[in-house]
This record gives sequence, C-alpha cells and structure tokens, in this order.
Amino acid sequence: MTASQQIRYQRTLKNISLRALAKEAGISASALSKIESGKARLTVEIAVRLAGILHVPASLFLLEKAPQALARRSITPKDTGVIHQNPGMRLEVLCSDFKEKTNLFWKVTATATSVEDCGGMRQHPGQEFLFILSGKLEIHTAFYNPYVLEPGDSILFDADQPHAYVAPDGPCELLMMNTISMG
Repeated sequence: MTASQQIRYQRTLKNISLRALAKEAGISASALSKIESGKARLTVEIAVRLAGILHVPASLFLLEKAPQALARRSITPKDTGVIHQNPGMRLEVLCSDFKEKTNLFWKVTATATSVEDCGGMRQHPGQEFLFILSGKLEIHTAFYNPYVLEPGDSILFDADQPHAYVAPDGPCELLMMNTISMG
C-alpha cells in the first residue's frame, strides 16, 4: 500500500471525511485530495500532523523508496524540529528533509506514568531503536516483561509487537529511530 493509499485507508477506517481531516491538519481539502491521489508530494511535516490526528505512527505514511543520491546530509538545529504530541510523549522530528523515508529520527520526552497515560500499547511495521539520554524509561512490550532502561542504555526491537513507554520517575529524554520495513 502506498503512503497516499495508507492515508485514505486510515481516514476511511476512522470514518473521518476528507474535508474534516484537511481542516484539522491545517491544509485545504484540495491539497489533501491531491496527496491521497498521489498527485502532490507528502511532506514529513504533513505526515506527522495527519498521523497525530488519526492516532497512527507517521511511519505508515512514509514508506516510499529512497532516491539514489550521494553526499547528502540533514541538520536539525537545537529545538527546531517539528513537534508531534502524543498522550504521555512529546516527539521532535529530527533530520527530516531527505526524501528517503526508511528511517525516522526523533528526540522524545516520555512523561506517561502508566501504560494508560500513553494511550495504551501501539504497534507499527519495522524496527524501533531507543537510546536513553536522561531519566528512566520502562518499556512494556507484548512478549516480554517490562524492562527499565537508564541513561546510556539502548534497545532495538520489532515494532510490530505492541509496545508502550512509561517514565516512572518523571520525564525521560531519549533518541528514537524507526526503521520502516519495505516488505
């Protein structure tokens, strides 16, 4: 399923009209229609907004193949990334200006004190890598007992298993990378 098909599918699944979704995302219905039909380019910023409204991972909308390119780089100056707010979690999109969308990078502040505070377990295609910068993060997954990660710890796991993040001692800052399966 293409990114544009995935947006339409998620919108229809949640019974949201094109006009209503466009309005909430701050774009015209015409622009959203063009994105859904593949006639307009989907930016990471719009993908993140739509994902937040539809309560799905942005990675669902960013599955397109990378172009062949050499000597590219992407810089996100401190505190300038697009912010995406989920229950119990604030995500800042990092280094998002490449057309390649097989990896998504985030600076995350987890604040949920329970699985319920973060909206319950979530899952998405691909793998997820976390590196703890400060605080403690308790990771809950469907197939393993909860595990507490501390500064300097990292974890890589298959993100299609339901998972959730809890910050038992207050805010936890971490770096997150989502690797999207192209399968």
